[in-house]
Amino acid sequence: MFVKTQNSVKRAIVRVCAAVLSCVCLLYCLPADQMSGRSLADNEPMGTIIVDSANVRNNPGTVNTTVIDVVRNGTRVTLGDVATVSGDPSGSNVWCKISYKREGDGAAITGYVVDSFIAKDADINADPNFETEIASFPDSYKTYLRTLHKNHPNWHFSPVNALKDFDTTVSVQSRIGVSLIENSVNDAWKSTEPGAYDWNKGTFTPYDGQNWVNASKAVVMYYLDPRNMLTEDGVFQFLNLSYDARYQTIDSVRGMLKGTFMENKPLTDWNGNAITYEQAFMIAAEKTKANPVFLAAKVLQEVSADGSDSVSGNYYSSYYKRQYTNLYNYFNIGASSDSDPVAKGLAFAREGFKNPDGSINTEKNKEYYLPWTTPYRSIRGGSKFIANAYMNAGQNSIYLMRFNVIPKDSSQFGSHQYMTNIRGAASEGKKMYNAYLKAGILDTELTFSIPVYSGLPEKACLLPRESGNPNDYLKDLSINGYVLTPAFDPTITEYDLVVPASCATIHIDAHPASDKAKVSGTGDVTIGNGVSTIKINCVAENGSSKVYTLDVARNTESYDNYFATTLPSEGSFLGGIEPGTTVGTVKSMFTLTDGYTLTYVNMNGQAKDDSTSVCTGDLVEITDASGKKVYICALFIRGDANCDGKVSAADLTIISRYILGIGSLTEAGKCGADANNDGKVSAADLTLISRYILKLGTITQ
Repeated sequence: MFVKTQNSVKRAIVRVCAAVLSCVCLLYCLPADQMSGRSLADNEPMGTIIVDSANVRNNPGTVNTTVIDVVRNGTRVTLGDVATVSGDPSGSNVWCKISYKREGDGAAITGYVVDSFIAKDADINADPNFETEIASFPDSYKTYLRTLHKNHPNWHFSPVNALKDFDTTVSVQSRIGVSLIENSVNDAWKSTEPGAYDWNKGTFTPYDGQNWVNASKAVVMYYLDPRNMLTEDGVFQFLNLSYDARYQTIDSVRGMLKGTFMENKPLTDWNGNAITYEQAFMIAAEKTKANPVFLAAKVLQEVSADGSDSVSGNYYSSYYKRQYTNLYNYFNIGASSDSDPVAKGLAFAREGFKNPDGSINTEKNKEYYLPWTTPYRSIRGGSKFIANAYMNAGQNSIYLMRFNVIPKDSSQFGSHQYMTNIRGAASEGKKMYNAYLKAGILDTELTFSIPVYSGLPEKACLLPRESGNPNDYLKDLSINGYVLTPAFDPTITEYDLVVPASCATIHIDAHPASDKAKVSGTGDVTIGNGVSTIKINCVAENGSSKVYTLDVARNTESYDNYFATTLPSEGSFLGGIEPGTTVGTVKSMFTLTDGYTLTYVNMNGQAKDDSTSVCTGDLVEITDASGKKVYICALFIRGDANCDGKVSAADLTIISRYILGIGSLTEAGKCGADANNDGKVSAADLTLISRYILKLGTITQ
């Protein structure tokens, strides 16, 4: 009995060891990019979200269900049952149950997403030949490529190395005027870098007409990152654009033009014969060896499905005060960013290429069928230009035309780009996909050349959330009847104000730089004795906030509790200072009570060196042991109205403007302007200061 039991235990131990060894082998056999997040304990099936964002619903389908969360690209999820919902209005009939930890708070979420939004680990290594084909891609690309291959086995993918690393490329593509986006998008997607956005006015700088502004760096990163484009339709921006008569038929072009201004519309060829637009694109493709579907997609990207002034044949530019008749530019060649880019493009259609001396380059214009006085000439000439200038220069995909990151000539890295629209390549790629889909040639042999960057982030770059405008600056801040110290500057958030004892209420006016921000803390504010601290809060549309602090000194109590001084006082101001007196000398005239500290600053709130001269408007701030301001007084020199520490002709000018009602004085400046100490600022003060400057009189400080 004992022997049997002992042998049973041994056999059990062997089984456990074998199971452990099996798990270890399984762990080491998994691809490195799939190990993270897998539960080895119960071998739960896992997957990765491969779309920008996916709604997570409490039940499968979109009818009578609720969105409980939104899961983002790259999120690892545990997979549950798959449910089929017939006739769902969204068109998504297959849903998968998922579980995951929510980004941010780590909450456990369980719900349903569209099944095709997930790349499932079970599909890995399903096709060994394909794994060999994509072996040179980074692991972070492979999840997306496997899903594409599962749905389209005849598609092929080849990596091409970008000239520079990802961060460098982002910096180049984020330069002012290089990557633009529609001004109508959420402000979180627009650049707020210098030159792209005026923080003081809350306005974005247009760089192409009035409708295109600079895209934010995060948006540039998103559209530049190839992993975000490895979707069913997005991948077509990497399609090799060479002409292949086997797959690029007139039917595929017809599918592209369906529902556009070119559908079933005739035009005339060189000989005046009537042909269709799809015939024109096929002829252009045969001559240039460019994909005709791409040529049609490029035109639609430039002039839209409804057409534009560039192809109307009759356009008047109110900016240039010029009429453009019988001129066409289907590819918008030469229509660079300008106050009227259409006019620039039509001017190119009329005049074409020019020599360095400004004369017309007749030979080159002939090569490209310029001037473009008919739609056919524009399509033929524009197609040839695109093929020669871009495709034959190594920019053989829509992506590379937009982002020239693998140039034949390294000096053209990040330049020689067909468009500035940051979303242009993605948009044209989807048009190409739809044309192939409509023509029924989606599953033919297609080759996609996909750029690979060194230094890519571990996960695909996400689009920023549409959180709104980030501007939390004030445009202005003023106190009715008083002048702030320092003068208002949106970047300065701390201010001082000294008011007389008779002032018990001040009125604060403040407005945000952005009309999408909100301001609180303004209006009539009651102030007490001593120093009152007032907070004015500016909250941006995206929730960020900036607090402006105003320390108002209403020194109605004696300052004997804080310090003693030999300087005579005039309300909340201290005078008796001769021009040229140093800061150190004035500081020596103060004796502080134990526990209090004196800080000497200029009217802009900056500390002054003891060797510098005193100026009207300089502040002496007294703080207690806790660092709280308990007293503020301003210094003044009689005759120094402009606060530069001297008595000169400049003071005469500023006082004259004040008397005439066309200028202002700070509160301390008013004390300085009252040179004769009669409590007023008048012509008598001008006379006394003039005599002082001419050394014919003195000013009693």
